[in-house]
Parts: sequence; structure tokens; C-alpha cells
Amino acid sequence: MPFGKPLIKHDSEVALQCLIGLLHSSTEYSVSETNMEGTFIGWNEGARRLYGYDPTEILGKAKLEILHPPEDIADDLSTVMRLEALRKQKWEGVVSRVRKNGQRFQARAMLIPRYDAAERHDGYLLISREISQDVPSAKAEEKFRALLESAPDAIVIVDHQGRIVLVNSQVEKLFGYARKELLNQPMEMLVPGRFRNKHQHHRGNYFAEPRVRPMGGGLDLFGLRKDGTEFPVEISLSPLETEDGVLVSSSIRDVTERKRAELILQKKNIELENANLAKDRFLASMSHELRTPLNAIIGFTGTLLMKLPGPLLPDQERQLRTVQASARHLLSLINDLLDLAKIESGKVELNLEPVQCRSVVDDVITSLRPSAEAKGLTFEAMFEATNPSVRADRRALSQILLNLTSNAIKFTEQGTVVLIVSARRQHTRRVIEISVSDTGVGIREEDQAKLFQPFAQVESPVRKREEGTGLGLHLSRKLAELLGGEITLLSEYGKGSTFTLTLEEA
Repeated sequence: MPFGKPLIKHDSEVALQCLIGLLHSSTEYSVSETNMEGTFIGWNEGARRLYGYDPTEILGKAKLEILHPPEDIADDLSTVMRLEALRKQKWEGVVSRVRKNGQRFQARAMLIPRYDAAERHDGYLLISREISQDVPSAKAEEKFRALLESAPDAIVIVDHQGRIVLVNSQVEKLFGYARKELLNQPMEMLVPGRFRNKHQHHRGNYFAEPRVRPMGGGLDLFGLRKDGTEFPVEISLSPLETEDGVLVSSSIRDVTERKRAELILQKKNIELENANLAKDRFLASMSHELRTPLNAIIGFTGTLLMKLPGPLLPDQERQLRTVQASARHLLSLINDLLDLAKIESGKVELNLEPVQCRSVVDDVITSLRPSAEAKGLTFEAMFEATNPSVRADRRALSQILLNLTSNAIKFTEQGTVVLIVSARRQHTRRVIEISVSDTGVGIREEDQAKLFQPFAQVESPVRKREEGTGLGLHLSRKLAELLGGEITLLSEYGKGSTFTLTLEEA
């Protein structure tokens, strides 16, 4: 099987894969593939006819040596062929072969290294044919040209001087030139004028050290059509060894539509970013305007409920308490929304320092004890660690514990709510755990995953679903992450829940 001029090299991946596909379907050529150890992993019909082995006898079982006569096995010819193929990227020659029935014959063989998508050597391709059935090299070249024409990308092959020696029909369609207008012309005619000098320099460097360059490669490249219009392209390069020297195959792909889509996406991202900035500015500017009137409503309602201006009728007191509760609920919602906006925009300023856990926990107990006592709950704190201290922002830590504890009280109708502070070793560091445990309604397993999502609420027999902002736990987890910690949950529906905040010990 005279291959004529070695028109391809193993790392011309597109052409090689097309050639492999063509030869695999052929019965004229024996085409087989091996892994790194030489074990066959591919065996076409031509191989079966030439050597007499069925694929089931070969694949995953036999090695290259099964095709060699005893004297070649003794000389370790198979290893020599593989080393030479790896060194020169191809081994070609006439060898003795043995069929399954023991018959010997002479064959022309070519051994080519195979590479995976990451350019790692992963085996070999073996093409062979009995010499008595050789075909003219012109036929092989004809098949190679057919492969070029069937390629989806435009393919331009140039010589060392940068002159075009071969193109396929996709080049004519993409650049608008007839084939005869391109042959023997400099490659730079397809490159916009402002890039030509640089392109010649890069071409010289490439021929000095030829190697596979995959499609794209992170470069912004442009092609020039015959009508003078430019368009963005991606190009892969592969060196081709021939008897006349090294050629370079360029696979060229028009990426106009993809670039247009990327530009649209970029504009949309800018619009979204501007909208987000506008939202942040709005929330920042409205913070004072929203909070001031609500604080006034809450303050004057409290004054009236204290009966400082005078006595109240029962209906008036009930109505004022409704106004006060609604105003506090609305203020809580506004505060949560503003805090969430600050966290998501990265504008939360934290002062990380050693914080004594006992003082923060005591403040939480003092603040929420009236709510717990109003429901008849046992409400206490337990310190299993001596003088526990964490590295945190005091305000953020207090906000997390207030959120967790107020939720525990809200969803516990009887029993206890307890804060437990303990220390333990986590991997190579010591951490402090602050747990908030309750004997409340608990949380169903299917609801636990969505519990920390913003605006998420779960059904409860204790409270109506629409009560609360649905932001408390989401904000608490975000703040915990900013402090370098985490919040975990253990809950059994109908028996209670335990939320645990873990922070690094100071």
C-alpha cells in the first residue's frame, strides 16, 4: 500500500479523523487501533479479511505482536515501530505479516500515534495492505482531497513561504474567491491589511516550531472577503509533513453569529448591572424616607397606648395595638429588604474582632424574654464552653441570633427554647457552636431545603404562612457566610428544631 506523499500527520486531527472514518468503512485496507499497551481496540472489515481474525478474537485480547512472525517478535519489532512512530509522528515500511492460518505475506504498513482531545498520547493507528494489492498513490491523494471537500470548515493549506497550495470548496463560499484565484497566492490575501505584517511574523514563528493550535485559542482573529468585508473567525492550525517539507493546514470557522450573540448578551448584562445599581441607589435614598414615618407611627402609637394623653376605650386600645403591630411588621420588612440589598451588592461593612459570646447571648435573652414568657415558655441559655469568644462582627452576630431565637419562640407553643454555647475542634481549628433549640412544631424534611431561600415560608399549624418577611433565615445564612461561618439545621417534624451557628474561635 504505497501511501505516496505522507499527506497528513497524526496531529492534523480533523483530517485524520475523516481519514480514519473513510478507511474504517473500507474493505481494501486493514485499519486497526491500539491502546498504549498495544492491545487492539479497533478492528475493521479489511483487517478481518487480511488477517483472518474476527473482532471478537482480537478486541481487548490480542496485541500487535500477534501479526508478527516469530523472528520479528524475538527482535521486538513491534516496540521499535512504536518508538519510531512516536519520535517521528509516523512509522512506515514493508513488514512481514502472519495470518490466523499461519500463512505469511508482505505488507506495507503505517503506524501513527493517536492523541486525545487534551493532546495526550493514548494509542496508535495501524493501516496496512498486502503489497500484491498495492494501489497507485494517486488514488490515496484522491481520497484525501475528498476528505477535504467533506470537511465542515474552510481548510487552507500553505507552504513554508506562506503560499496557498490547497483549499476546499468551503473556502470559496466563505471568502468569495474562486479556487484558481487563491492557489499560489500569499495567505495574507485572506487577512485584513492592518494585521498582515503581524501575521507574517507569526507565520514565521509557527514554521520554526510547528505544533497543533486548537480552534479559537482565545485570540480575536478576522478574515477578509474578496468584496473587502471583514468577519470574525476562529482558526486551528496543524502541521503536515510531506516529502516536499512541512505544510500547515488551517481550519477556518466563521463566528459572526456567535460574536453577535455574545455582544447582545454583554449589552444585556450591562443593562442588568445598571438596573441593579439603580435599585441600590433607590434603596439607599429611600431608607430614611421609609423608616422615619414608620418610627413616628410606632412612637406616637406607643405614647397613646401608655395613656399619657388620657384614658382609652377598649376598642381604641385594640385598634391602636393593631396599628402598632402592623407598623412594626412593615418596618421589619423594610429593614430586611435593605439589609438584603446591602449584602447582595457587597456593601455590608463588617468589623471583625474578638466578641464575647456570653454578652451577646445575654442581650438576646433579655430582649426576647418578654415574648417567651408571654407564651409560658422556658427560655434560658447554657454555656458548655468557658469564656467562649468568636471572631465576628458584634452587630451581625447579634442579628443572626435574634433571628434564630425569635423564630424559635414564634413557632413554639409550649415547652422550651434554649441557647447552647459549646466549643469543639473542626479539622485543624477550634470553633464555637451557638445552637438555638426548641420544642416547637419542627420542619418537614421536604421543606428544609427551601427554608433558607429568600422570601421562603413553610406552612405551620401555629402561624399563618403570610406572617413574617421570609427573609430572616436567608439573611442570617448570608451574614454567617460573611463572618466565615455557617448555619446548619436539624429538625424533626412535630418535635422541634435546632439551628446551629458555627464560627471560628477567637
